[in-house]
Amino acid sequence: MATKAKILMIEDEKDLAEIYSLQMKMSGIDVVIAQNGAEALDILSKQSFDLVLLDLLMPEVDGFEVLKKIKGDSKLKKNKVYAWSNLTQKKQIDLASKCGADGFLIKSEYTPSSLVAKVNELLKSKINK
Repeated sequence: MATKAKILMIEDEKDLAEIYSLQMKMSGIDVVIAQNGAEALDILSKQSFDLVLLDLLMPEVDGFEVLKKIKGDSKLKKNKVYAWSNLTQKKQIDLASKCGADGFLIKSEYTPSSLVAKVNELLKSKINK
């Protein structure tokens, strides 16, 4: 039996995180939710993930700072991190890329089921690399 994929969703909007994570869990993906950047970094220091979805607009420590810390840490930088945001300006997308994001997903373009499909696609591409 194949091992379940495991992702970390860093999302400060609790209801949104629960809706998306429930859909992923129903599709066989293990999901851990962090509601802020500090919690996410703590979780990442203790667990490994196949994929990280990182909200960029969060209180206290924003996603750009979290991304810099992940990609600047020799133990954490192996994580595939996709920015997960409604920021759509080119400069913000470019900044996420410059900070080390492996890709950028615009929240408003995804329903829970289409996000599951995208996550599965990203996980397959990770396995094939």
